[in-house]
Amino acid sequence: MKTLLISLFSLLSIVCYGQGNYEKAMGDALQTWQNGKNSEAMSKFERIAQAEKSNWIPRYYQAFVAATSSFQTQDSDEKEQLIQAAIKLIPTKTEELNAEWHVLKALALTAQLTIDPMSRAMQLSPEIIHNYEQALQLEPNNPRALSGLADFQIQSKKYMGGSTEQECKDLEKAVSLFATEKHDTPFYPTWGRERAEATLATCKK
Repeated sequence: MKTLLISLFSLLSIVCYGQGNYEKAMGDALQTWQNGKNSEAMSKFERIAQAEKSNWIPRYYQAFVAATSSFQTQDSDEKEQLIQAAIKLIPTKTEELNAEWHVLKALALTAQLTIDPMSRAMQLSPEIIHNYEQALQLEPNNPRALSGLADFQIQSKKYMGGSTEQECKDLEKAVSLFATEKHDTPFYPTWGRERAEATLATCKK
């Protein structure tokens, strides 16, 4: 989990200041999150999203903070509240869903599964896999979708059995894609590289 959180926060190094109100507000919200003030950061992202109604990025980060925060608490009620807060922010219209939203939903559902794996795995696993696959249909070279699906399958096969050869190949490809990933959209999601590298390292042991 420590590795996951490091990978999630790695995107904060790209924060830009001084370009305008939106950039300043996003930079401030990301810094608040980096400082461990998750609820305050979510509130800041929410205010930015209300002002930038046509921009999906602030809403995405609001949901992203909620989803990732759920991994940091052992209280099942608090975890469920954070997960539901994230899921409610994810668009329900197909035309509004991009690859990053599908990956985020898969992440939120994975957090939900961890509350009670024995009773929830059968119901949630197909939905998690479906969201990763939907993301890959939209963006076949999305490193978060590729590594997320491979990671989830590897973790599942620890209990179910089966070869992870293909998943390890996918992780290797994802790490290469992370290394060359570039986006023109400010604050576009770039997280996940450290987690992919750490999981890939277990393939080589």
